[in-house]
Amino acid sequence: SPSSRIAHLESKYKPGYGVDGAEEKSSSSSYVSRLESKYKPGYGVDKDEYMQPPSRIDHHNLENDRDDDIGSEDVGVFTIDDVHAFNVGRKLSTFFSIRNNSLYPGFLPKELADSIPFSSSEIPKILKFFSIPAASQKAKVVKDTIRKCELEPVKGETKICATSLESMLEFVRNALGPDVDFELISTNHPTMTTPILQSYTITEPPREIKSPKKVACHPLPYLYTIYMCHYDTYETKIFKVALVGDNGDKVDALIVCHIDTSAWSPKHVAFSLLGTKPGIPVCHTFTEGHGVWIQASTIAAI
Repeated sequence: SPSSRIAHLESKYKPGYGVDGAEEKSSSSSYVSRLESKYKPGYGVDKDEYMQPPSRIDHHNLENDRDDDIGSEDVGVFTIDDVHAFNVGRKLSTFFSIRNNSLYPGFLPKELADSIPFSSSEIPKILKFFSIPAASQKAKVVKDTIRKCELEPVKGETKICATSLESMLEFVRNALGPDVDFELISTNHPTMTTPILQSYTITEPPREIKSPKKVACHPLPYLYTIYMCHYDTYETKIFKVALVGDNGDKVDALIVCHIDTSAWSPKHVAFSLLGTKPGIPVCHTFTEGHGVWIQASTIAAI
């Protein structure tokens, strides 16, 4: 039934992204801590009840502001030639965030989500409804997320900030087609318990995942689960790459390649990391929890 399908999807895909504070203190070097604070996604509310700022690796028009000693591989940014050269046995020194579901809220029921204001003009009402001090960090993140959701789509893009699972699935269904079976793919690392920067060995050739249409969905920091989902007319390719870390951690990484970046800002951090410029394809890993909805797909080695 539709309700059981939604319950299944919600239990499977409900977001929660971050690092437990104790784990972070015990395991991270200062270099990894800096990587994590600058580049990892932080979505939701942490243990101090303050929402974390969005990831600095936002693939739309990000201004260049980075440490010069951080390389593209460290934060999972590649050229498409790099991806095609991901042969079995090659080593990558990179970093994957980890999610801790206990730290983050889930989706609200659609009826409740639809009844709560979500617009810049009603921010005072939202803050009052949730008893949030207007000058607090949490209030700032609420404002930032709502304003991000209200930004006009870039040329060729269609987007939504979905405040419920039902609205997200309706958007995906409209994008991919009413009679199309679809599934969500993302980076998976079922054995990982601590996020560390380490060397990973590629264990299988990259598999390109073919889908005529694709919808990417990114969780945004808010008081309850919100996904910014979007698709555009520009070509993208998606790959899965199987990795195993030096400590035995297994990761099935999702890599998304934007083939036409001519509309991106020249100051986008990816171009600085890669030493390239707009128009050149940019590939980046998706952190666990960020996903791409695809049509029933054919997966093939490249």
